[in-house]
Amino acid sequence: MLRTGAWKDTKFKKTNLNAAGQVPNGGHLHPLLKVRAQFRQTLLEMGFNEMPTDRFVESSFWNFDALFQPQSHPARDMHDTFFLKNPVSCKHIPEDYCQLVKQTHEDGLEGSFGYGKGWSLEETRKNILRTHTTAISS
Repeated sequence: MLRTGAWKDTKFKKTNLNAAGQVPNGGHLHPLLKVRAQFRQTLLEMGFNEMPTDRFVESSFWNFDALFQPQSHPARDMHDTFFLKNPVSCKHIPEDYCQLVKQTHEDGLEGSFGYGKGWSLEETRKNILRTHTTAISS
């Protein structure tokens, strides 16, 4: 009808686009979502709190380095992580903690060997779209 223009001569019934739709009947939660809701409720009743997860931009420091993921790890490559162009880097990382993380990455801690020299402050300041919620808890 659009192609031929036949709609111009066709009578259509009146339509109220502001009318409320019908309430759908039925529908159930998926069994795994039910179990998840039960676990959540149990943990909340035990006194645990939910962390806000609405911080979508994170520095590489909190997303990777503070969780001791090496800077050479493939998950930090351009094809697995979305890097921001503006602002390209974060403004502040706690200096004392940053030095501790750097030392642990390079030399290890309490019997570990670390990942060797070459830890980059420039790399750790890069802003990214958060890749997991663990970054929030770090």
